[in-house]
Amino acid sequence: MGDSTSFRSRVTEQGPVDLARRPDVAWVRFWTQGWRFHGRASRTEFFWVIALQAVVTLVVWWLVEQLGMTARWTVYPDPFGIVPSPQVGFHLFEIHQGRYSSAWWGYGSGRDAWPDSWDVAIIIGLLVTAIPRWSLLVRRLHDRDHTGMWILLLVFTGPIGWLVVTGMVVSRPRVRGARFDRGLFAGRRESLPDPDPGPALTQQV
Repeated sequence: MGDSTSFRSRVTEQGPVDLARRPDVAWVRFWTQGWRFHGRASRTEFFWVIALQAVVTLVVWWLVEQLGMTARWTVYPDPFGIVPSPQVGFHLFEIHQGRYSSAWWGYGSGRDAWPDSWDVAIIIGLLVTAIPRWSLLVRRLHDRDHTGMWILLLVFTGPIGWLVVTGMVVSRPRVRGARFDRGLFAGRRESLPDPDPGPALTQQV
């Protein structure tokens, strides 16, 4: 009974939770709190998810090799985790604009390719986990007292941003990160109390 209560409380806890020996709790929190961009995530929670995700990715990569799909997929590591990455541009939707013209919307880059059922399964897995991976990284940055906007470094600065953000997520938490616990935009407000102003001044008469 105590273990069940402890498991439930750790899963639903909004702040950072030390999960040094609880990868199961980290994985459940990844799915149940994956849509929450406020709050914080501890280092143990973050790295248990990254480790479990790496195991899943290795299984997927083994499957890719067995099916001879290595020309279509590769593995890409970044602070979001280790995930399969397409080496081709998959055609997912095609819109016929006229008798001789059409437009398509896809995923990936490189030569054009139509996905088979295995490709679709991998793409669905990536899409389903995209937001939970993003929110976990944002909450980990919050635990360091950094706004989630720092992930834009990954978009605009490439390898340099990768190194900077990685350095942030592996570093120790900061107490002031609690300012992100109150809501999505709580980080814009000061959460720590003002220092004691001392005894009140008496009004002169």
